[in-house]
Amino acid sequence: MVPSVQYDFRSWVSTPALRILHTTITGDGLNSHGPNRHAWISIDLEAIRHNYRLLKKISGGNRLIAVVKADAYGHGATEVTKALPSADAFAVTAVGEAVALRKAGIEQKIIVLGGYIRARELQTCVEYQLDPVIHQQLHLDQLIEHADLDGLQVWVKIDTGMGRLGYAPAAVPGVLEQLGRVSTLGQVRMMTHLACADDVENSMTKRQLERVDSLKLDDYEWGIANSSGILGWPISHRTWVRAGIALYGANPMSNRNQARVDLKPAMQMTTSILAVNDHSKGDLIGYSGTYACSKDMKIAVVAAGYADGYPRHKIDTARVTIHGQPCDIVGSISMDMITVDVSHLEAVNIGDEAILFGSSPEANEIADCSETLAHEILCNVGAHTRREYLNKD
Repeated sequence: MVPSVQYDFRSWVSTPALRILHTTITGDGLNSHGPNRHAWISIDLEAIRHNYRLLKKISGGNRLIAVVKADAYGHGATEVTKALPSADAFAVTAVGEAVALRKAGIEQKIIVLGGYIRARELQTCVEYQLDPVIHQQLHLDQLIEHADLDGLQVWVKIDTGMGRLGYAPAAVPGVLEQLGRVSTLGQVRMMTHLACADDVENSMTKRQLERVDSLKLDDYEWGIANSSGILGWPISHRTWVRAGIALYGANPMSNRNQARVDLKPAMQMTTSILAVNDHSKGDLIGYSGTYACSKDMKIAVVAAGYADGYPRHKIDTARVTIHGQPCDIVGSISMDMITVDVSHLEAVNIGDEAILFGSSPEANEIADCSETLAHEILCNVGAHTRREYLNKD
């Protein structure tokens, strides 16, 4: 039998090329998250702290809920929440997400935006001191039937125009009457969700706020503004505001010039160059020959693709950054590879780093090219790519 010998390569893995070799030999990435592939993401926790402070200032000092659903938009919910010890509250979609944060030691208020489905989930909210959002008659029935809620705090969601979750405005008096009969219930707060706040010229947001005001529930604490509301609609800033995508450094406004603020992108996706090839004018690149070289060109093959969460749809106008210079993507995105025009660069070598998005280009730019949202880019890449964390302290 051949003896098992383990070498510690970490002391000499310093260059991109050696990082590839190290990953290939050992099956070890920069950390234990995700598959052992060449691409990785760096999460700058100081950028998230900066964004939280900025958004809280913009919101006029109202209490700011950091939304960490979907594993903090791919950034890692446990790491993000621990990096924000002074956050007023956190929000997730499901009870299970909230329980995981409690077990990780998070003590702040945790709001469950999707509420609960089964009675046992309501009991879990009581046991772990979670704040469920209620939006269905089922929730009221279960609250009334529960023997001891031990001061459980809830948020009543009102559908003022989003058309997803929430009680109709006309039903709210009856909802509050039923809640008033639950003697073991704690504080009740109000919530709605803005549907079109990313466009400051869309009148829908004004109509939603008018519906809120028509309820004349000023004695309650309200949570209305989302990221777009924080940036574009100061009138929506009530007791609580919720920061989702903006917390991670992406501006959600449809016209970003309408709300230019110093948000810092927290996620950078980086990979390495696998090959550099010379091509002649007329050569076809990629599946289906979707790109024909317009001249003699130098093409770099970058080690990332849609298996790493990078978008494939209509991405041919996007760029990556190599040696600090923008480089056009040419041809279709493959599962594991992206082809890039590096003809304008003097020296490009196997193992050189390529930045797929971060500060330049930003995730918003990639999203615009692929006709999607930065939310989807960050969630997909974060779910498929290993992570390293910067500025933990």
